[in-house]
Amino acid sequence: MDPDTQTSAVQVLRPGMVTAMQVAAEFAGTFMICFAVYAVSSWGRIPSGTTPLAAALTFALAFLAAGSIFGTVSGAHFNPAVTFAAMFTAQTGWIQGLLYIFGQLLGAVAAGAAVVAVLPFTKENDGKVWLAAAVNGFDKGSPSAQMLGQYHLSFGVALAIVAELIASLIVVGTAVTSLTEDGRSKEGHVLRSAAAYGVGVMITYPVTGAGLNPARSTGIALFARGKGLAVDPLSQLPIFWICPLMAGAVVGLIVILCHMIVDGARAKLDTAPESTIDVPEVLLGTEGRTHGDVERVTMTETVETSEGEPEFSGIKQSEPAAPDADKVAGSDDSAPRQESGDPDMLEPAAGDASEEQKHTQVSDHKPKAKTDADEDVKSD
Repeated sequence: MDPDTQTSAVQVLRPGMVTAMQVAAEFAGTFMICFAVYAVSSWGRIPSGTTPLAAALTFALAFLAAGSIFGTVSGAHFNPAVTFAAMFTAQTGWIQGLLYIFGQLLGAVAAGAAVVAVLPFTKENDGKVWLAAAVNGFDKGSPSAQMLGQYHLSFGVALAIVAELIASLIVVGTAVTSLTEDGRSKEGHVLRSAAAYGVGVMITYPVTGAGLNPARSTGIALFARGKGLAVDPLSQLPIFWICPLMAGAVVGLIVILCHMIVDGARAKLDTAPESTIDVPEVLLGTEGRTHGDVERVTMTETVETSEGEPEFSGIKQSEPAAPDADKVAGSDDSAPRQESGDPDMLEPAAGDASEEQKHTQVSDHKPKAKTDADEDVKSD
């Protein structure tokens, strides 16, 4: 059975119960992803630091795990930007989408609270060691700020916006195009989205710590405030909301335009399902035609039967033209006729009669010429 069309157990429940389950799934999935990201970026960096590869693998694998568990329930958004784009394209209703975003934010905040609650803090270490790489920021708030500061360099707001916007386009575009029209996840949605997150984190982690998800940025920023960081995370948080949501709007517009173009083409096919074009014989592969001949063919579209099964019409070769009646009559008159009866007794054709008559005339002329010559000799 096609996984895109089969009925799931969730669809047979009452609408209110379904919505509650979906919001709970978004909450739990976002909590899993954010907790993994915060943990690897805080106490996970103690042995050897957090590299872009480690951060990318963490984000991708965490999304893969959460999506595998909750994807069939809610569609595995786990990101307000993805939900916003799905609302824009009508894949998710506006009320349902707002509830999704609410659940995602709660999940991220719960993950941030859990990570900060278990971290050991002292007067000497009030958060710089643990949270500097877990929060999202740029300039002095960037994970690369300490290294770049040695060369009097920094990743400014312009680079942060460009990196976050492009990476968010990759993530949101991949997620939205792998959802069905009613917001459910298609086959391969979780794997594709996980790969997109891996690429996006590799792009943005050295610059901003890899936001890509407003809920992820908000969850840890709320609890990192006042922990002795170089920059207040909340002061830079708007960038990590604007860029993903802008990417969601762009993706939504592109999807809508593509649907408009496709619907317009289908409308034209419905009004004029057939069109004729001239195709050279060499493309048709027919035999018995002179090279360079052109035949009339009809290109027909693929239509659907009443049962919904596609019926392919393909390319039809037009019937050969009927021979002209005058030409047929002329050819019958010029052909030799055979009488009924003995097949050896043939009626000579007009052409044969003329040849025989010429032969007789030549034969009569030759003896006459010989007689005149004899008379001349005798007279001499």
